[in-house]
Amino acid sequence: MRISIPYGRNLLKAEVPNLIATLEPPYVKELDDPKAVLMDKLENPIGSPSLRSLAENKKDAVIVINDITRPCHSEILVPGIVKVLNEAGISDERIKLLVATGNHRGNTKEELEGMVGSDIVNRIGIYNHDAMDKESIVYLGTTKRGIPVYINKIFVEASLKILTGIVSPHHSAGFGGGRKSVLPGIAGIDSIRPHHSFPIRPFEPSMGWIDGNPMHEESLSAAKMAKVDFIVNVVNNIEEKIAGIFAGDLDQAHKAGVDMCNKVHRVKVPRKADVVITSPGGFPRDFDLHQSQKAVVPAEMCCKKGGVIILVAEASDGIGKFGNWLKSAKEPKDVIDRFKKEGFTPESSSKALYYARALSNFKVIVVTKGVSDRDLKEMFFIPISDIQQAIEESIKIMGQDAEFIFIPHGSDIIPELES
Repeated sequence: MRISIPYGRNLLKAEVPNLIATLEPPYVKELDDPKAVLMDKLENPIGSPSLRSLAENKKDAVIVINDITRPCHSEILVPGIVKVLNEAGISDERIKLLVATGNHRGNTKEELEGMVGSDIVNRIGIYNHDAMDKESIVYLGTTKRGIPVYINKIFVEASLKILTGIVSPHHSAGFGGGRKSVLPGIAGIDSIRPHHSFPIRPFEPSMGWIDGNPMHEESLSAAKMAKVDFIVNVVNNIEEKIAGIFAGDLDQAHKAGVDMCNKVHRVKVPRKADVVITSPGGFPRDFDLHQSQKAVVPAEMCCKKGGVIILVAEASDGIGKFGNWLKSAKEPKDVIDRFKKEGFTPESSSKALYYARALSNFKVIVVTKGVSDRDLKEMFFIPISDIQQAIEESIKIMGQDAEFIFIPHGSDIIPELES
């Protein structure tokens, strides 16, 4: 079987023997006119007054947007939201955009222009959240599980607080979107650290698990403490086009997005395979190895223990901050043991943890030109720059009768074994 694998902004071609399944969400048609749907949702939201009525008599507003690693179509959402705010009496000068970077790096002007358009960049003040800058963070209290809530001052001090985002499968919080724009999106490192550590962080793959998931529940608690007024979230189809828009109450609108996400992204798996080929889905999801880890999670759920996972990711921005945790270990298990003791750190140790989990149970081949072979080997990966060679190597490891599963958009599926 010949397959096409997303890689950056391109596709890689390969021949795969004994392919038992290609795991992709069912095709869902994109909205015919997302801008018109957005305006309707802003006027007729879920569980909330309209955005226009919320904005009346407010002195200013802040709109939280995703960073470049999460394609939530800010170029459509933000202009529509700004238009309503303007019409309600909030001028451009009194609107701020806050980029929910979490613990990621800030986005450049060029990246921001690609995300929201040059018109918005030139009209509206845009600020990258910095989780390490304690001068920009405000303490709001503590959740029932003891997480201290430190949130960006721009958001806390605004009189109208709006979140935008994307509801998509998430490897530890169950689903993205909604409350995650606050914690970790615009939270201080002293909130992110315990939230991303045990026992709040689940150890096993948790895509699609939200009810009873402590990571979800703590994010929701923090967002409520931050007094979010309104959210606008999208659900994308497999082509990253908008299939649904959900606006309104922090909890209710997000749950509606989760319901659609479940219908769009849950995929049946006939049985586990010896080899799983997975891709995050191309740029920006394979922006670096940090983001690309999300595609490994569904592969873990579909691969026989001791099997081979082939991760295909351009990683144009390199490794990410987690690499030193793996490089300083003698074996992957050392990373897991260290995380149990130290928890999350600003070096994105949780990514190292989850890569170590995969490396402890599978052989992981990485097909990329964005990271050197030396760096990959130091992190216990098997580096092979050519996808066909990677497939041939996996057959050598698992035998001529090895069965394959292909996941072209690993960040977008929730696998369910039919058995």
